[in-house]
Amino acid sequence: MSLLQINLFGGVEVVSASGESVLIPSRKAATLLGYVALSSPRAISRGKLATLLWDGHFSDRARASLRQALLTLRRVLPQYPDVITADRDDIRICPAAISTDVGEFERLLREGDPERLARAAMLYRGDLLDGIGSTSCQFEAWLSAERQRLRTLVMQALGGLLDADKREHMDIAIAVALRILAIDPLQENVHRILMRCYAQQGRRADALRQYDLCRSVLWRDVRAAPEQETEQLQREIRHMFCPSPRSVSLKLPRAKNFDATFTLHVTPASRSLS
Repeated sequence: MSLLQINLFGGVEVVSASGESVLIPSRKAATLLGYVALSSPRAISRGKLATLLWDGHFSDRARASLRQALLTLRRVLPQYPDVITADRDDIRICPAAISTDVGEFERLLREGDPERLARAAMLYRGDLLDGIGSTSCQFEAWLSAERQRLRTLVMQALGGLLDADKREHMDIAIAVALRILAIDPLQENVHRILMRCYAQQGRRADALRQYDLCRSVLWRDVRAAPEQETEQLQREIRHMFCPSPRSVSLKLPRAKNFDATFTLHVTPASRSLS
């Protein structure tokens, strides 16, 4: 059993094996822990960490910030001295000592059956390292790319749940899709997933309300109309007659090439490392 559970979707949360939360008081230290945990079992050089997480070059200030972040982690994790090891050149986390929600998410996706896809989707509580910002352009570029990659993976999981067409899977897909739209309401393909989920549950009115919301958000924020695929989907739903989800089983065809990619709408981080 792992000594620490490190959750990185929706922020940084550390939980001990006994179930107690471990507070990381510094955003610098939390970011360092998250990045090294994601890189495990690889060791990361001090130079790379200082360059990536702070001011873009391996300066005395960056080295001092890295040392301070390491000291903070050691102070809050005194009973776990073997979790993080550091020598003159490298920093690493012992892979046997930790589990991460991101690692579990990717493992479940690789296994691929509907039950595991549902469990993977539920792990997606929000964007990777949500609320963590940095003054380093390199770190922001890395973080944006990783968030995009993980969003694409959760979209693939939702697509698999749509194919499974079970009520409990639809409920999970709806919950996760709503979570994604709370992060970025301009993700039109997520609106389409919700429309399909509602329609497959016989909730025609909810599906059409989701279309109306999609259309109004797109026009309000970017002065754009819905894509042709969205318009076609709402026409199909609008012409459906489903008096009761118990008496009618709806199975909407998915697009031939299910689009599991996102248009990434990058906004400046609300907080920076200090």
